[in-house]
Amino acid sequence: MEAIAYLVGIDGGGTKTLVRLASLQGQVLAQASGPGSALRIGAAQAWRVIGQTIDAAFASAGLQRPADETLAVGIGIAGENVAQWSADFRAQAPAFGVLEIVNDGVATLLGAHGGAPGAIIAVGTGTIGLSLDLDGSRRVVDGWGFPSGDDGSGGWMGLRALHHAQLALDGRSHRGPLADAVLALCRSELPANTARDERATLLDWLAQADQAAFARAARPVVAHAHDDVAARSILQAAAAEISRMIDTLDPAQCLPLALCGGLAAALQPYLERRQQARIVPPQADAVDGALLLVRRALQPKETPA
Repeated sequence: MEAIAYLVGIDGGGTKTLVRLASLQGQVLAQASGPGSALRIGAAQAWRVIGQTIDAAFASAGLQRPADETLAVGIGIAGENVAQWSADFRAQAPAFGVLEIVNDGVATLLGAHGGAPGAIIAVGTGTIGLSLDLDGSRRVVDGWGFPSGDDGSGGWMGLRALHHAQLALDGRSHRGPLADAVLALCRSELPANTARDERATLLDWLAQADQAAFARAARPVVAHAHDDVAARSILQAAAAEISRMIDTLDPAQCLPLALCGGLAAALQPYLERRQQARIVPPQADAVDGALLLVRRALQPKETPA
């Protein structure tokens, strides 16, 4: 086996993929981002996105990408907890020198508390809560996937934003800034120069929407929480779901709690005050969690005496 030359940490989410390139000593050399690589898009497509984003990271560092055998790669990827998706992904993996794969929530937990005991709620395109207790045991809440799970997530909020827009178009609900912004988003994501009335626009968008698309529809919810009752109500409902996850994840309220992901900052002010008081800033992100995972894999194994 060729000697390992670089460490690569990867966070494969539903909306984007982030790759961080580091030296063997842990010095970050470059990073790059690409489209989502969550396993629901299929193993082959996920690996294509990941490979292209690794290429971009090496290019950003001004380095030629070496042979896969010289790379130690840690990946936290959404959907790894689905057995068939995980099996397909592992079966199609390149021949990296070292490869460690976990769910993106596990990578987030590792990064947030540096591998030490703690709890996280990761809320972005999807939602999952994980804790590592003092005795080494783990607990998981949600992470069930869209549309039946991932409560309080971007996909969850976007689904409700689209429903509100439907009600507003029908006249069953007041039409305000949120409905207008959702319609504008849908229009912007459809082919240009096509004549559509608003109902046709919404139907055409819905016909091709996936979880990532619904998560993008959460942006108007956050943007209009200050001037639209429906948007504020969606954020409050999402925060209530996150609050319930926090209480379930750590009933004794003894672990440090980090709220992570792209929607964490928007939701935190809507949490109960007792929960806000417990929140600590994450030490690092899921990509650093993936790098920690691969550094551990490279450590010499202790042999029994």
